[in-house]
Amino acid sequence: MQSGKLTKLPMKQEVYNYLLQAIMRGELEPGKQLDEKEISETLGVSRTPLREAVNRLAQEGIVVEIPYRGNFVRKFTTREVIDLYEVRKTLEMMAIRQAVQRMSDEEAAAIAALVTQTAKAQESGDLEAYGRLDAEFHDKIARCSGNQMLIQLLGSMSAQINIIRHMANGSDKVAKKAQFDREHMLTAIASRDAEAAARFMEEHISRVMEEVVSRLDE
Repeated sequence: MQSGKLTKLPMKQEVYNYLLQAIMRGELEPGKQLDEKEISETLGVSRTPLREAVNRLAQEGIVVEIPYRGNFVRKFTTREVIDLYEVRKTLEMMAIRQAVQRMSDEEAAAIAALVTQTAKAQESGDLEAYGRLDAEFHDKIARCSGNQMLIQLLGSMSAQINIIRHMANGSDKVAKKAQFDREHMLTAIASRDAEAAARFMEEHISRVMEEVVSRLDE
């Protein structure tokens, strides 16, 4: 695991961010035990902020505590991925329907800019930037819905979604098709066609789910 580069956020937030990114990059693989001594030495922090960060990851379903053994990076089963993505698909379709009807022209322009940036990251092979921008695209749509309960529900799932999304983003074919989907959603947003936007969102999330399930089955 790479040496940590902590900045000026609260220590427990810094450690959480570091561990989450290490899991998403595959440096901490599914099933791997989190060695508190090794991680605390790598980051140069005490066990207290580390345990707080691990507890948060456990609450978000990213880490699993096994009694008398320790904490391990969660392994997602095929069933768990399908269940998560079926719920996500329903929520994101609702989000984009409401967003299309409620967003301002400035918000629509901001989403268009994100789509352009995501395309550039995909074309350049910058998977880290691509994943971040992809997550921002979905988050922006949720926030444009103006539905606070919807935003809260999607936010509570975001850590698990980001990790699973990372598995699909490794496929160049899926990344290209996802960009194609975003372009269609952008067209639907511009014409304020809520149903078309929801349909493209449904196809987009279903395709990502299929890619992840395929990789897990392998």
